[in-house]
Amino acid sequence: MLLHNTIYGILAVITWSAFFYKAKDLVKDWRNPELLLLCLAIATFATPFVFAAPWMYVLTDALLGKHNIATLIIYVSVAICLTSFVALLVSWSSAQSKIRLRHRLLVAYSVTTIIFMVVFFLLGDVDDAEHPIDFDVHYARAPHISWFLLTYQLLFTVSMTGLIVLCWRYAKAVDANRPWLGRGLRVVTVGAVFGLLGYSMPKIVSLLWDQFGHSQMLDFVNSVLAPMSASVAAALFSVGFTMPAWGVGLDRSREFVAGFRAYRRLYPLWQAIASTFPEVVLFPPTPRQTRWTARNVHLLLRRQVIEIRDGRLALRPQDDPEVEHTAQNLKLLLNRQIIEIRDGQLALRRHYDLKVANAARSLAEAQGIQGDDLEAVIEASQIAVALKARTDGHTPAEQQPALTHDPADGDRGEEGAWLTRVADAYLSSPVVHAVLATTRTDKDPEVA
Repeated sequence: MLLHNTIYGILAVITWSAFFYKAKDLVKDWRNPELLLLCLAIATFATPFVFAAPWMYVLTDALLGKHNIATLIIYVSVAICLTSFVALLVSWSSAQSKIRLRHRLLVAYSVTTIIFMVVFFLLGDVDDAEHPIDFDVHYARAPHISWFLLTYQLLFTVSMTGLIVLCWRYAKAVDANRPWLGRGLRVVTVGAVFGLLGYSMPKIVSLLWDQFGHSQMLDFVNSVLAPMSASVAAALFSVGFTMPAWGVGLDRSREFVAGFRAYRRLYPLWQAIASTFPEVVLFPPTPRQTRWTARNVHLLLRRQVIEIRDGRLALRPQDDPEVEHTAQNLKLLLNRQIIEIRDGQLALRRHYDLKVANAARSLAEAQGIQGDDLEAVIEASQIAVALKARTDGHTPAEQQPALTHDPADGDRGEEGAWLTRVADAYLSSPVVHAVLATTRTDKDPEVA
């Protein structure tokens, strides 16, 4: 009894939590028929776990004055739940012209099943004692009650089969555009497999077997393993049908964490450029404890990427109209900046020093730095030297410029990742510090 009370109590909390999670959406859009179906399904799905707990089962029977009446409440709730789930999936996966007909057939079958269940239950004799755990086994051969159980299990089997077919088919259709919906439907499919193979099929086999004989093994499967399988299916349904909602929130949380990390890594490079070129900064540097919040970290990260690029643009001649243009039209900048990266790099070539690039490359390769990390160190060295020259009032000597590296290849997201690499090198690479420290000397720079 304690085990069943605990398991059903936990499942009641999980399923009712899923209901209240979706109910807040229903309050905002209570005329949405699909949302109504989903909330009805989850509510009638959660109800059986409340009444199935043995202590609540016995209490319900005592309050209503009839032995085992809780079983009828549980099974009718499940019947309504299954019909709602299948009707919801029919709405998702059928053409509009077919939805009404299929909904009517489903509702007609469900209502007919529930009517027969109620009639068979009331005609049967279940008043000998309370059976919260072994009702199906105890009354498997009882007149009318065996038909009550068989009618219910047939509806359960049909519904699980429909869920498996429809969920799997629709999951493949929506994966590309709504990945969390596809994942949720696959979880529901797994839950329906547990419900079909672990609950309804063993129940039907046990029920039919009991009409001709008796098997203790089937009784154990019927009263212990099948309910546990149904509990697993219930947990998977709760997760699967709510996954499209909380999965998006999970993505947003991951994006926030990634954005905050990128923001913190970009900050030193952005601060250096912002200090040199305050005219390109929309938000000036603020104290550490106030410069970000959960709501503005994405905006600040985007501004960092923009302002670092603005700083590089500002390394052009002081009367360059591009600087004024980027400061005045941020939206246009966001759309055109990636396209014009190569043009900007070509324009910056005469401000870059080939000796600086060669020195940075030699030192970085000596430390085993390769690939994009190597190019990031070179780029960070060029930026650091250009900023120093700008601060000191020097103009880089005219010579063959170094070609800039562009791993983003026109991708705006990759551009931010590339700048993050550059920012890391700018802040912590000993190569950058060595190149910067010796850039005005005649000797080759060495890493301390």
